[in-house]
Amino acid sequence: MRTNVAIFVALNALVIAASAAVVPVSPTGGAKVALLPEAHKKIMSFATCGERIAVLKADSEKPHDERFYGKDRSSKWRTFLPLKLEWRTTDGETGPWKILIGKTPDLAGATEMWLNSEAALKMSLTEKSSTGEKVEGNTHVYSYVVPRANLEVGRTYYWKVWSNVACRRFPHGSTMNAKCPYCDSRRAVASDVASFVTEDQPPRWIRLEGSAGNVRDLGGWKGLGGRRVKQGMIFRGAGLNNGSANGERPGPCRMTVEDANYMRDVLGIRTDLDLRTDLEVGGMTKSPLGDGVRLVHIASAAYAGLFFVGDKAGEFNRHLCADGKKAMAENFRVFCDKANYPVYVHCAGGADRTGSLVYVLLGALGVPRHDAEVEWELTFYPKFDGFEATTDHWRSERHFNDGLAGYGDADTPWNRRIELYLADCGITQEEIDRFRSIMLEP
Repeated sequence: MRTNVAIFVALNALVIAASAAVVPVSPTGGAKVALLPEAHKKIMSFATCGERIAVLKADSEKPHDERFYGKDRSSKWRTFLPLKLEWRTTDGETGPWKILIGKTPDLAGATEMWLNSEAALKMSLTEKSSTGEKVEGNTHVYSYVVPRANLEVGRTYYWKVWSNVACRRFPHGSTMNAKCPYCDSRRAVASDVASFVTEDQPPRWIRLEGSAGNVRDLGGWKGLGGRRVKQGMIFRGAGLNNGSANGERPGPCRMTVEDANYMRDVLGIRTDLDLRTDLEVGGMTKSPLGDGVRLVHIASAAYAGLFFVGDKAGEFNRHLCADGKKAMAENFRVFCDKANYPVYVHCAGGADRTGSLVYVLLGALGVPRHDAEVEWELTFYPKFDGFEATTDHWRSERHFNDGLAGYGDADTPWNRRIELYLADCGITQEEIDRFRSIMLEP
């Protein structure tokens, strides 16, 4: 009896699959999906900082319409290209739709999205899909731009779409692809699973809905021995709440409820590493992400302040941190404990103090100097207000070079200088190796 039931179920599944009326159109077949705008990739491709400065300076003198990064520089730069999904229906299906996007063909643990029938754009009968496929007869092509895909770089993704027509008059026990006897709608019709591959080009920008911006994943860059820095482990960005107005109470939150849920439940943030001063945090004792996220507060320095103590650190750093090396050691050790991951590290704007720490972290992972410099610069592109250029470097970035020049000699590789600097801060080689074992892919 059980054998007969199993055969019936298997045959029924074959019939359903054969009659499936929802078909993925794009992207499919492992097609490559770009995540970054061309202007973004272009500026990162130049070998030296001097070349990038020259290009941005020359570009800034052109009329807006002729600039390679377009009119709206700020909003289009620190972002990714949207993921657009298209699917075809062959029997007039109209949704509502359920979309699954995951990293495995079986879509285990996939992200699930529900769309009402109006959320997906239905093309007219005379239009074509992005692949040039003609839309005719009782066929329609639907498209949907995923608002917060936040895809990893260089990864294969799988997706499928369901037409989930919810008709309460369906008889109990009817098959999922059966037509309702009271109307012309079908119960859930599922497409086959389609796949695509994201472009292998960091950074991975993270979009949030609130005002906590400049958020990106440190992963994706190639590190020691060509091993990729793991994605989804360290995120950098702006503060999750505003600075305190009086030094006594924390400032208001910059996140929406959805942002906090996304960072905690999807990105899985477990540690909130706050680099701001005591005055800025205003006595804050817990992370804006909630009780389940550990708050670590270490007032930190930036640029020249990484290498000097007290007055030698300069006016900018004296009010931030009295001992930049001590703060660096404390920060670095946060990343030596696997239990702290994933980590969200930030200062106020996610630029100076955060950028300085990240510059050292990437260097310790063996990421080439070019990539570490570009990663720092990404915060400020396409213009550097207050960070005017010298002949071959941005003013603030030069502090890294000047400070690291004190470690090793003229022939010492840049990554080795980073190691020597960390040793001067009190970090052992065992701690550096532990950090690498956590953060580098096998």
